[in-house]
Amino acid sequence: MSSAANGLGYVFLYVSDLERSRRFYGQALGWTETMQQGEVVGFRFGGLQLVIHADNRTQGKGEYGGGVWLALEVPDVDAMHRELTGRGVTVTPVHDQHWGERMFYFSDPDGFHWSCGSQKSR
Repeated sequence: MSSAANGLGYVFLYVSDLERSRRFYGQALGWTETMQQGEVVGFRFGGLQLVIHADNRTQGKGEYGGGVWLALEVPDVDAMHRELTGRGVTVTPVHDQHWGERMFYFSDPDGFHWSCGSQKSR
């Protein structure tokens, strides 16, 4: 039996305001809500699932965003930039990285950092 991971199963984030984050991921980003049970809401986009959970922790409560960066791979960075801008998401300008990725950044309401990128055509 191998101990290697098969891949990333889902991303789980504690959020300070469940309904605000639900609106951000569902309406502002346009991701498909797949489930809602009490203090948990799930979304699917591409082949990944995002699970957000109302922050009910006793340790670390109120600590958000820092040290986490989530990267999305998209087929058309400029189209995604236009779409998110049109939905009212605050995004950085699109730029080309020296390693060959075209990308931009945004943050969710709790300060979790996201990037959207794709490899530039050669």
